[in-house]
Amino acid sequence: MNKLTQLLTLHRRTTLLVVVLVIVGLLSWFGVQSFLAGNQGPAEEIDLIFDAEGPYALLFPRRDGNALILDLKRTSSYDSISYELAYTSTPDEKVVSGNKISEDGEGNTSGSIDRGVMGTIDTKDKKGEYEQEILFGSCSKNVCKYDKGVENGTLMLRIRKGDKVYRMVTQWHLQKPDVALGNLTSGDGHLVYKVDGDRQALANIGFTITNDLTGLPKLPSGKQVLGKVYSLNVPIAKELTGGSVSLELAEDPSEGAKLFRYNGNKSEWQELDTKVEGSKLSAKADGAGIFVVLIPSK
Repeated sequence: MNKLTQLLTLHRRTTLLVVVLVIVGLLSWFGVQSFLAGNQGPAEEIDLIFDAEGPYALLFPRRDGNALILDLKRTSSYDSISYELAYTSTPDEKVVSGNKISEDGEGNTSGSIDRGVMGTIDTKDKKGEYEQEILFGSCSKNVCKYDKGVENGTLMLRIRKGDKVYRMVTQWHLQKPDVALGNLTSGDGHLVYKVDGDRQALANIGFTITNDLTGLPKLPSGKQVLGKVYSLNVPIAKELTGGSVSLELAEDPSEGAKLFRYNGNKSEWQELDTKVEGSKLSAKADGAGIFVVLIPSK
């Protein structure tokens, strides 16, 4: 073996050794990171009751009432999002000896059944807004079985940012409008929207949904929120006709309190001509949207 061959052999061995060391080093680094990640303590959970500049969820009903559309906004700075939808439904009816009885699927009679849906939203794109359809039921092989009689429920969102998880809970009320009365209400009954004029238009809408919010679009200058914030929505591409809206607070409002409506189609706040009677504020409104009582900032 001449000197040149020896040098080439030594070079190959040196190169191979360097490659092996690099691979071992990388595997060790990833192993340490995985170990540290696996041994981190549980994330701190923080209840996000309301933050005017924080994330919030708008809910829209599907036209047939068998699903809702989750429209989650102001999310670009968060790492992961999961949701838990809880609601009650009525059991299927079966006929026994000529009479109808209700069963919960296990042969037990019951007036209502607790249901739940869990899921995650893909946040790898770090978008400022995410939309997800959530079914009231389940589908298998293109065959769907929907829960019946769904009206009230809660949506819990867990939004993670670093070592903190922000927990948001919103109450919602799904409603097939009563055409005769024309009344649409929130789950707690504090927001009431009464449709004026031709109420038959409600039948064409199908369903409405109301939910309270943990945040809201940027407020008008010099204003702050008083009380709860509500979102009233109809199926996407449908329109709610004008009507009278009333919002009841926990106590009498301070001077200068006004009802406002956020028109999502125009992305603008509209101050309503407000009448105040004790803790109840009422006004005329042109349709669905976000409703809130605003007062001058301190």
